[in-house]
Amino acid sequence: MQEIYYMEDAEQLKVISDPLRLKVLWEIIDEAKTGKMIADILEAPAPKIHYHLKELDRVGLITVEKTEEKNGIIQKFYRPIARNFSVENILKQHKDHVKNELSDTLRENVLISLDKTKSYLRRVDSSLFEEWKQIKFGYDQLYLNEAQIQEFEEKAKELQELINSLKKNRQQDGELYHMLLLAFPFREPEYPDE
Repeated sequence: MQEIYYMEDAEQLKVISDPLRLKVLWEIIDEAKTGKMIADILEAPAPKIHYHLKELDRVGLITVEKTEEKNGIIQKFYRPIARNFSVENILKQHKDHVKNELSDTLRENVLISLDKTKSYLRRVDSSLFEEWKQIKFGYDQLYLNEAQIQEFEEKAKELQELINSLKKNRQQDGELYHMLLLAFPFREPEYPDE
């Protein structure tokens, strides 16, 4: 699986903009799963999940990692083609046409990542919270000018490069950490119902 895939086709963005398809992608990012396994996790009908898998496969965003025979039936285990998907190439070509789909997709992706984080926090051993030094978190709201935003983006890119390096050189004696870094400009819509 590649680290990042740069989407070129607006059809890919249209397919990935469905909230359930995003959830499917999140479920198979760390481990290949069958449509039935995904349906059970997401508590959704298996035929519905299979339909969404076919759509993701049709536009080339997932692949079959392996197959297994079980009771005479060939099971397909799916994985995304990349850990991350970039829309920057689509934006260069189709910005005005995909603006709404992109906004909805990014918002839904962030919400799913927050749900995943909540799920991990609920499952973590409560004794971990007795040792606060193991938990790194922060919450802030800042006013940033253009130069500060650029500096923040450079540091975030450095951090992502460090994370990618650590993932490639994974130590067997290491402990699994869940990380979430999120920053966005907070502008409430002029008309809140929009």
